Amino acid sequence: MRRNRAVSTTLSYTLSLAIASILVSGLLIAGGNFVESRQEQVIRDELEVIGQQVASDIARVDRLVVAADDDPTVNLDHTFPARVSGTGYRVSVDPAADELTLESTAPEVSVTVSLTTRTALGDSTAGGGVITVFYDESSDQLEVRDG
Repeated sequence: MRRNRAVSTTLSYTLSLAIASILVSGLLIAGGNFVESRQEQVIRDELEVIGQQVASDIARVDRLVVAADDDPTVNLDHTFPARVSGTGYRVSVDPAADELTLESTAPEVSVTVSLTTRTALGDSTAGGGVITVFYDESSDQLEVRDG
């Protein structure tokens, strides 16, 4: 009988450790997926806010260009966060679709904002941080660039 009791205790301890390990692993995997999906949502929300602000800056510069008499020179610098939730991002103007696209690097999240301007848009990009919206007289277009 003593031999069975010693095996029973060792086996019980080993099984308890195995079950606890499986449960902890399951919790870590489920928690990791939850955190990752929340991070993507936070990045999307932050990019939408930045996108609306850049679109507003483009509309403001457009109004100034339209209201100007001759050869307007317009530059508008706006400081944004260089990173959103720990990741970098790019702002791109797509003149064919009249859209502003913001894309983060890791994880990859993309947000588009519609643009309505009377002045033509130029195909241009800028990174996070200081973004300059300007009127390019030579091409008669509104563009964005790093500030």
